[in-house]
Amino acid sequence: MKATLHQQLSIFQKTMPYGSVFLPGSEAYHTAIAVDNIRYCRASPAAVVKALTEQDVIETVLFARLSGIGLTVKSGGHSAAGYCVDTNGIVLDLSSMCGVCIDTENMQATIQGGSRWDHAYGLMEAGYMLVGGQCGSVGVSGYILGGGVSAFSRCYGMAIDNLLEVTMITAKGEKVTVGSGAADPVSRDLFWALRGGGGGNFGVVTETKVGLHRLRNADGVVVCGELTWNLPEQADAFNAMMQVWNSNTWPNELCGNGAWQYESCSSGRHHLLGQMQIIYNGTMGQCCKDIAPLLAFNPKVDLKSMHWSEWVYRIASSKVSSRVNRHHASFILKQGAITPDLVDSISSLMQDARDRGLIRASPMSECVIIWDHIGGATTEYSACDTAFPWRQGVYVAAATALWADPSMEAPMVEWVNDAKAKLRTHALDGLAAYVNYIDPTLTDWEEAYYGGNYARLQKVKSQWDPTGVFRFKQGIQPV
Repeated sequence: MKATLHQQLSIFQKTMPYGSVFLPGSEAYHTAIAVDNIRYCRASPAAVVKALTEQDVIETVLFARLSGIGLTVKSGGHSAAGYCVDTNGIVLDLSSMCGVCIDTENMQATIQGGSRWDHAYGLMEAGYMLVGGQCGSVGVSGYILGGGVSAFSRCYGMAIDNLLEVTMITAKGEKVTVGSGAADPVSRDLFWALRGGGGGNFGVVTETKVGLHRLRNADGVVVCGELTWNLPEQADAFNAMMQVWNSNTWPNELCGNGAWQYESCSSGRHHLLGQMQIIYNGTMGQCCKDIAPLLAFNPKVDLKSMHWSEWVYRIASSKVSSRVNRHHASFILKQGAITPDLVDSISSLMQDARDRGLIRASPMSECVIIWDHIGGATTEYSACDTAFPWRQGVYVAAATALWADPSMEAPMVEWVNDAKAKLRTHALDGLAAYVNYIDPTLTDWEEAYYGGNYARLQKVKSQWDPTGVFRFKQGIQPV
């Protein structure tokens, strides 16, 4: 008589080389399946494997393959749709494999697959920079595999443009290392797919090697902060500033991330702010000179020179608690897309959120529209050089709803859908979206994330995981 899956897992639990296997019902299991977005905290995988070594990873992959059960990989737990936690399969938790080695002599870093950005930034010497995110709790490998949009992308490219080498455990349980110098075409295709094809599709990444950069300021600091306009009082100035922003060419050292969001006032009312987050890879003096056209529109200015890790800590301290529900839609926009029509659409959506009663202090609910500013060095690649196709994109925008009260889910999701209907027409090809801001409601996600590269990604999937050991709802399908 064939053993049940539970019996097989119980045996596997006892034979795991170094790590641990958590089964439903244990406190460790429930801790291990926690994700950033609590909309997806009710997943119930068959087991969680907390790996400590590559051998643990190999044994887990082989077990999943032989038992026919799906396998998803969890590092930072920031999958926006909770895809890192498979409801029916095994979750492979890499969070204990978090070693980071910074090599300033060879200008590269070696980062284990379970590392988060705060692990890497905490070890980085002053004056050096990795192309990474502003949220320290995000997993490095998943961030890179999806493309990796950074405040330093305009200077140094996306994270995938700085990826030197990847070590991965395949669906056959074999360890492979691929890089830009791979000799055989099969390995070259895998390295191509790993640069923008999204996390969890082709294997388990246990280590990456990435390029290291020197900051432009000899003091080893960057200029960080915000320019803020109170809306609607300063709406005319803000809208005029946006026209100047849209029509100018900005230096690659300047990253200007836009945001529309509400803040609570002492009166209990919610006040709409228009903001430009400034990250400047240079000196304060040069920054102020370069953003002088924006300063002419009289914003509240809060800019400081600081070490990058200090800014990441400040961002983390100001963020809403991760124990909230989230839903969002993303749009990748080209140069010149921040037109008066787009700004009016965003302003209308934000006003609509307040009119619908979606902006609350307690229990918390928020609606936010932002963009991440890229372009510059990211546009030096063609659409097919890496799996990330939207190289003419200059803004990676998102409409995001956050709420604590479960009864708010329907109206919050409806607001995001309305934002998607209004803003998606402005995206590249009328559909471009960012796989790291994965949207479970997209029906044309293959083209939205990957453009014309999806067919090639399917061929790579067929080569390395033909039976779909690594699978999730919006995972790449073999041919």
